[in-house]
Amino acid sequence: MSTLMIAGIEIHQDHDGRFSLNDFHKAAGGEARHKPSEWMRVGQAQELVDEIGKAGIPALRIVRGGRSPGTYACKELVYAYAMWVSPTFSLHVIRSFDSASANDAVIPQEKRLPIAADNLDAAKRIAESFGLEGNQALLSANSMVRSAIGIDLMEMAGVKRLVNEAQELNYLPTELGAKFGMSGNSMNKLLAQCGLQHHVTYKPGKKRWEVTPDGKEFAVITDTGKKHSDGKPVQQVLWKESVANPLKRLAEKLQAEIPEVVAHGLSR
Repeated sequence: MSTLMIAGIEIHQDHDGRFSLNDFHKAAGGEARHKPSEWMRVGQAQELVDEIGKAGIPALRIVRGGRSPGTYACKELVYAYAMWVSPTFSLHVIRSFDSASANDAVIPQEKRLPIAADNLDAAKRIAESFGLEGNQALLSANSMVRSAIGIDLMEMAGVKRLVNEAQELNYLPTELGAKFGMSGNSMNKLLAQCGLQHHVTYKPGKKRWEVTPDGKEFAVITDTGKKHSDGKPVQQVLWKESVANPLKRLAEKLQAEIPEVVAHGLSR
């Protein structure tokens, strides 16, 4: 099996392939109440050791001296210990074993898909915790699975691209301005004139564009991963291509007003 790492802790094995419960204890947070010795006092733990021992499997080994003292257990006992610590830690341990197995040189073909599917589910939750949704979350999850265990589920499924949920592109003000033959600055002013955003002073001498309630229908606000000096994330506003509709209405309104303006100027 590939080297097993949990919460940044390397899990060592003895010469018979058993795993160090002391390393798992560290990975679980190292609380005194979760020591392997405390778990071994639980009646079910000893019963499980005895049951596994009936099959001739070297289930448990306690080393009290030497260079690598500690309690070493087979995988079944590791799972039982992890569940005793907490369901959350147990799930983490199971998935870490699956990932390590998936990285081995030879993996039974029938196990590759279930392992990858479990990892995709976990990766998608991670992506969603960063605020990603829909296709973005799926693409990010697939990328994480590919990096972690070398399996590209989209490629396996023959999926080359995902259909955009909204069926429209998103643009930066500079990109949107280029479509209308104007600069990003001019586009920002035009968006403000439409009532879709406005300038806000967020600290002395510093202004930024913020989306108005009317503009939320057409805007996508993203966190860039960068941070301001106060630690808050730097956000970026993208505009859906459907924003062209209110821009067009504004242009028609201005065009309709031009004759009136000219007539008013001639009558003076």
